[in-house]
Amino acid sequence: MALEIITQHNMHKFMAPLPGNQNALGHHGLIPRDFSLYPHGSLYYAQPFTLPLIPRSEWKARIQAKIAAKAQLSDIRKSGRVGQIVPSRDQNGKGYCWMHSGVSAHLLARAYMNEPYADLSAYAGACMIKNFRDEGGWGGEGVEFEATKGVPTSEFWPQQSMSRGNDNPKTWENAALHKYVRWMDLDPNNMLDQLVTAALLDCPVVSDFSWWSHSVCTADIVDWDGRQLTTRIWNSWGDSWSEQGMGLLNGNHSIPDSAIACIVVSPSLA
Repeated sequence: MALEIITQHNMHKFMAPLPGNQNALGHHGLIPRDFSLYPHGSLYYAQPFTLPLIPRSEWKARIQAKIAAKAQLSDIRKSGRVGQIVPSRDQNGKGYCWMHSGVSAHLLARAYMNEPYADLSAYAGACMIKNFRDEGGWGGEGVEFEATKGVPTSEFWPQQSMSRGNDNPKTWENAALHKYVRWMDLDPNNMLDQLVTAALLDCPVVSDFSWWSHSVCTADIVDWDGRQLTTRIWNSWGDSWSEQGMGLLNGNHSIPDSAIACIVVSPSLA
């Protein structure tokens, strides 16, 4: 499927079919963040966003420079697996988007920092958090697990496996090798500026979209026309979805309702 902008009017074209039934569209899995229970600034595993905001007057030039230099996270992803593209995760019709979005951000951060590719298995955290039930959640649930328990590779928890036998000490020893602990919680009252700043500083963002009932990873800022934003997101429906697992969101549809950035820069250097 060719890359195109995803909206609420055409999103049915971008929904994953349920396994074994190509005519039935799978559920996305997002349960929107309850800000009365988890207000901005309350997450112990993600501090409030503190990176200095990039002025809007600089956005267009910075975007164009990154595109010209092929220095966006989507470009880095293409060579992040020993010179090959880092493959998309695939939630396989389960309501685990909220865990996969954080693992996708984790993978982009590893590629950005030139760490070796690790075939991280998002099902591990999702199964443990939901007691092996196919249930929805929000991005912060997955981020918390990554920050405290880590993420095992598919050698210890096979991709898309829901076997309870995967839950063993060796799995969690391996998961502890893949913890990501530097996360920042974006303020919903300043989401646009913080989202753009994070992405322009190469910090992938776990992005929850209520309009789509879906959580994905925002990887790049593609365009800013002074009024509307276009972003490139990394989905968790495999590489056959859209363009190698990535698609575009535009305007209000590109602004998440809740978002947590995976920090790859030092605040003092931002």
